[in-house]
Amino acid sequence: MLALTIEAIFDFAGERRGHFWPIACDVALHDAYGTPRELFIAFFAVVRDTLRDLLDDEWTPEIAQAWDRVLADIDAFAAAPA
Repeated sequence: MLALTIEAIFDFAGERRGHFWPIACDVALHDAYGTPRELFIAFFAVVRDTLRDLLDDEWTPEIAQAWDRVLADIDAFAAAPA
């Protein structure tokens, strides 16, 4: 699951070849479970925070800015009507 999430994030941040479909599917699935969208989106921030902690000194301002952009894009994507 984590590997698929990371692959979806990379594709969503990059060329968007279609591998980010789990994001779209999981938004609908979690809606059906009654999971608030904010909680669903928060998962991606947890992935970012974990990677930041693992990278420690190798985490750069550029990496932080890229993550801020992709998290904002995922948030907008998840909020859009299906």
